[in-house]
Amino acid sequence: MSRALDKDVVASLKAVKPLAAYQAISELLLASPNGGLLELEILPKTHQLPEGQFVLQDGCAAGVSKLGLVQAFLVARQMLRGHLDEAAPQSVDELFSVTAVMLFMDPENLTAANTRKRLLQSRITAEPEKTYVILQTEKLFLDSLLTSRLHRHTKSPTLWGHRRWLLQLFVAEGFPVDVLADITTVVFVAGERHPRNYYAWCHARYLVGLETGDSNDRVVTAVKQWSFKHHTDISGWSFLYFLLGSKASSGTAAGCSTLIEVVELASSLHLANESVWVFLRTLAASGLVGEEEYFWFLSAGQALLETSRAPTDQRVLRSAMQWCETYRVEA
Repeated sequence: MSRALDKDVVASLKAVKPLAAYQAISELLLASPNGGLLELEILPKTHQLPEGQFVLQDGCAAGVSKLGLVQAFLVARQMLRGHLDEAAPQSVDELFSVTAVMLFMDPENLTAANTRKRLLQSRITAEPEKTYVILQTEKLFLDSLLTSRLHRHTKSPTLWGHRRWLLQLFVAEGFPVDVLADITTVVFVAGERHPRNYYAWCHARYLVGLETGDSNDRVVTAVKQWSFKHHTDISGWSFLYFLLGSKASSGTAAGCSTLIEVVELASSLHLANESVWVFLRTLAASGLVGEEEYFWFLSAGQALLETSRAPTDQRVLRSAMQWCETYRVEA
């Protein structure tokens, strides 16, 4: 969602009741239907809500009036400023509502994000027996923003950084982090909402570093399936290569089987896009595959090159094979 306001939106601001908009949107953000994530969306101009209504909700899916959100943000910002200046102190619960609205409108608002950090720490200190519930509630709120159809939120360094900080609290308090679930339900969705999502996939690397169990093979399988479905997204392939080369992976066996699977996929679908072949050339040149897989890669590339008629595809295939022959490491 763009920060810019249309002229008609600016002209309409005076007609909206700011406090009512703030209350409606803050209540939405604090709700968690059935303990799941909210799927938030800013309603387009073509979908006008009745006067006095700012939220349209159906289960976990909710559309919010842009005009109402702007008004709610202005109220929230004023309340937070008054609290920080000690002119109008707010309760902890109210501050959670205030900062939630601010981050919904502006995911890069560091003041709101850092205020939430202080609020979480103070609440945990005051109610240590509720630590897990407090952390889980914040996680649900964050993940709702990161996975919703909100263009700027899915690739927000501030929100991803806040999530990493939150997971560090989980670990410090001794609570488990479900790495596979976080990757499949948060990173994958954010990657779909915003292709080549650098911050989401960096977060996935952080999650893998938290893994202490034996689920790495399941993560590899899940990432492989995601990459097959989004074969033009280099970020997924890059993360898959990272997993295969990590110490936790099952070694060269995983690399060999993966290369064969991807080569078969590329051959059957006649894929010659750069994302797939950069992954293949890098894997084939690494020490994670043997001679048989290396020649399999070369044969598939040559076969596609002979049948391809697109100059761009030919360039990608030639470049991949030449690069691999130049930089290959013996297994």
